[in-house]
Amino acid sequence: MIPNTKISETILEFGKSLILELPAEHSKEEFEAVMTIVITTWNAVVMDVWKKINKYESELLSTIQAAPKEVQIKIKRLIKRKKSKFKFGSDPRAVGNHWIREQDGELVFGCEARLNGNAPASGTTH
Repeated sequence: MIPNTKISETILEFGKSLILELPAEHSKEEFEAVMTIVITTWNAVVMDVWKKINKYESELLSTIQAAPKEVQIKIKRLIKRKKSKFKFGSDPRAVGNHWIREQDGELVFGCEARLNGNAPASGTTH
């Protein structure tokens, strides 16, 4: 079942632990970097579920092998969080196009939801 929450809200909640680590006066580029990690992790787990494989998660973990241990742990925690049936594990949506723009002095994140087959998730708000 497709959740009735906006995918952008879900992704912000999913990545909250990393977002909260940003400095108070973080730049747009810093926020974009964190959101890239969050979305890449989310999509890796979703794509594996869609295809019933473990390719994308494995590739992500392989890519970060040279990263500092702290970074590896954070990404592994995100993977575990996405797989958890408690909140995020049952969400079948992937993130398609996403953006960050400045509006009234604040950074605003938005994204599009995709369902298996890369079609936009119709009937959902983004």
